Amino acid sequence: MNEAIIRINNIPVYGFGLLAVIAYLWGSFIFFKKANESHFENRSILDSVVLSAFWGFIIGRIVFAILNIGMFWNHLPRLFLLTNYPGLDRFGVILGIAFGLWLCLRKIKVKFMDWFDLTTLGISAGTAIFLAGLAILAFMWQYIVLALIYLLVFIYFWNVEERYRTFAWYRNNKTSARSGFVAGFSISWWGLLFLAEKIMTGNYFWTVGLWSGMLFVGGLVLVYIRSGRTITEDLKNILKNGKRQ
Repeated sequence: MNEAIIRINNIPVYGFGLLAVIAYLWGSFIFFKKANESHFENRSILDSVVLSAFWGFIIGRIVFAILNIGMFWNHLPRLFLLTNYPGLDRFGVILGIAFGLWLCLRKIKVKFMDWFDLTTLGISAGTAIFLAGLAILAFMWQYIVLALIYLLVFIYFWNVEERYRTFAWYRNNKTSARSGFVAGFSISWWGLLFLAEKIMTGNYFWTVGLWSGMLFVGGLVLVYIRSGRTITEDLKNILKNGKRQ
């Protein structure tokens, strides 16, 4: 996976890096299309894409170095030697994308979650492309399966993004629903699929289970909070229904 598959003017272009760029461009296109349909300002959309790409790369690289500290300890220049020491952490990239998006949006004072809902659509679409390409580069059927699941997740949330605010259970008897449905459930799915990937490829460790569980629960908590529901209110409703029965 670290061997160059093509060369441009004697500069090696590595399969992993090229695949990551293609996946990011596809995800950015999906985000741009959906954000454009939501009538977000084009300049802000493009600014967010560029800034998210920058911080996604920076934070993804830093997290990768932290998780592989033995490779970079006392050898910090290796952080910049992408040819000899390639690697980005996927969740570091996602964190960087969110951070870049937040930096961009705080200048124009819009709601972060309105944009992050659409950003997660781009991330899921890009991940599907990345895993499909990885299956070809690594000759592993497991990545094809995962790519198809990511694709189905993307298609579902693409279709439901315009309708979820009408869901009675999410709206909770309010006149309008807040954004966050797509982002929350996407995060939960990422947790489950990350766990499935590590089990299918034989790279499961207890830390994988812990992190996957945190993502799964965290995504559900986000949906619950954004729905406007409260534990106190739900408990009262449960007790009332229990007494009626």
